[in-house]
Amino acid sequence: MSTFDPAARRPPPPEPEEAATASGGTPAPVDVSVDTRAVTAVVVLLAGPVISSVHFLLVYLVVEAGCTGGGPGLETFDPPVPTVVTLVATAVAALACAATAWWGLARWRALHRARPEARTEELVDRQPLAFGGFLLSLLGLATVLFVGLPALFLQACT
Repeated sequence: MSTFDPAARRPPPPEPEEAATASGGTPAPVDVSVDTRAVTAVVVLLAGPVISSVHFLLVYLVVEAGCTGGGPGLETFDPPVPTVVTLVATAVAALACAATAWWGLARWRALHRARPEARTEELVDRQPLAFGGFLLSLLGLATVLFVGLPALFLQACT
């Protein structure tokens, strides 16, 4: 009885060429460099929503653990910890959203001033992303304030 050997039927890999990018090689050279301008544009666009989402998640989890948690170790989240964490997280997230809104507006103005008459594909693609990042950061700031500021007036766990 013979055993199946998949390596025996496979032809040997071709010898790597000078332009190969891996041990097995690729048929053509591959550019793996990153366009930092495109990455920056995406970071500016998504910073506000990510900050507000993380803020909401942190506040929700701490208040939930402090108000309903009865398990081992959750007594560290007993009141006034949820209120303090909510206010501190709101202050930090509001400052971060304001900073990213300023960053998006500054990038939009810089791209607009760079060459407003030259409508190349690159400028058309990055200008709306920068302005959209500014608007999304403002929306994130409003979301952070709506989630966190009630802790100034309402007690947690009542």
